[in-house]
Amino acid sequence: MKKTIKMLCSCVVAGMFVMVALGCAPVKGWHKGQAEWMRVQIHENFDYSQAFSTALDLLTEKYEMEMINKDGGYARSAWNYYRQPNGLVSQKARVRVTLKFNHDRTQLSVKTDVQRLINGVWVDGYSDVLGRQTRDDIQGVLQ
Repeated sequence: MKKTIKMLCSCVVAGMFVMVALGCAPVKGWHKGQAEWMRVQIHENFDYSQAFSTALDLLTEKYEMEMINKDGGYARSAWNYYRQPNGLVSQKARVRVTLKFNHDRTQLSVKTDVQRLINGVWVDGYSDVLGRQTRDDIQGVLQ
């Protein structure tokens, strides 16, 4: 009986450790610093209005928007807590995506900022993985 209780306690402690570890899982490819702009070439079949709407539709599927300026060719999401691949939301990391069209509207720049909460302070950074994924998703719908 004592062995069973001891084993049960060990399993509970191990399960709690796994839950805490998953809740604090870092964002893959995260680096401290400033995110860089990634470029997407817009296919010639898209006019600016279609390209802007299509990119914005894709972005609003995952993010709440904070600023949209179609005339200026600019859109930025609000900070959204990071959703881990297992579906859990981490309140220790947040993501913001910014879109910016060039002046002749033939190219779209995408920047994915990722902040992590470290010792109670949001630290600026970026994720190679999330940045490429966001750029590739947008490029996929604009080709």
